[in-house]
Amino acid sequence: MKKIFGFLLVAGVGLAAAACSDSTTTPITSALAASALATAPIGFDQLNTSFVGSSNTAAGFVPGLSNEGFEGGEHHGDGPGWTNLMGGGIADVFRGRILFGRGFGRGPFGDLRDDSNCAFSASDNRVTCAAVERRGLTVNRSFSYLDASGAVQQAFDTATTNTVNVRTTVTGTRVHHDDDTSTVNSKSDITVTGLASGSTQRTVNGTTSGTESTVGKDTAGIAFTATRIAGDTATGVVIPIQNGRPTYPTAGTVVRSMQATVTLSGQTPTTSSRREVITFDGTSTAQVSVTQDGVTKTGTLSLVGGGLNCHD
Repeated sequence: MKKIFGFLLVAGVGLAAAACSDSTTTPITSALAASALATAPIGFDQLNTSFVGSSNTAAGFVPGLSNEGFEGGEHHGDGPGWTNLMGGGIADVFRGRILFGRGFGRGPFGDLRDDSNCAFSASDNRVTCAAVERRGLTVNRSFSYLDASGAVQQAFDTATTNTVNVRTTVTGTRVHHDDDTSTVNSKSDITVTGLASGSTQRTVNGTTSGTESTVGKDTAGIAFTATRIAGDTATGVVIPIQNGRPTYPTAGTVVRSMQATVTLSGQTPTTSSRREVITFDGTSTAQVSVTQDGVTKTGTLSLVGGGLNCHD
């Protein structure tokens, strides 16, 4: 969930034939706002989230702009985002694409640790890191470490740390090269257990929420405002550990939601919303329910390759 990446689709394309959300789902008057659901708000790359957040150099949503910030994701079909899921798609850690090994990272969610610019405080039993500035955005992180017995640890230990909690906030205003301006306020809170040496599985619980408000001009020079709200909740997601190869989640759910409102100068605001519920059931395909602008469809998401497929 940490530092995960995404891309931006051409405005309107993402919902024209979106998987589990076809052209009858989203009214044409909402198509512009619906295209804003293709990517996550800026700053989500700094959070621990299921969204594939745009890179640190990416702009906020701009009507008509295409493919900015794409970082090697795979795109299957015509739906919004990677694997036809919104917000750039779903992160590798939820699709069995993170190897478990002896090196840095130590498998899915194994890189949730502080760096040298952090300090432990006995007042809250957390390791708090110095704020980091990233092109107008301020990132704050703190960590809590527990061993298998639940005892507090002052630093991450690769052998004995079993539970890590990470809290992250991203706030501030970014002025883009074209003078568009995005204001961001986002946060995530994730807890992962099963990190100690010898553990056979990891369990993930966490939440993310955030807003991005952008003002500027679109590719045709028309003034616009765009507001995007995004969030997700991972509940009881279990990922088995197999040394030397990746494994996909076998239990738990991830609920993802986004809403976008886009207003072009002199025109009526358009709004679109989408909610995705992904349920892992121990098989190589997760069950997916998508509700877009009031219409719900179901499908499956392959965890061993491929994207989202709808049920008729």
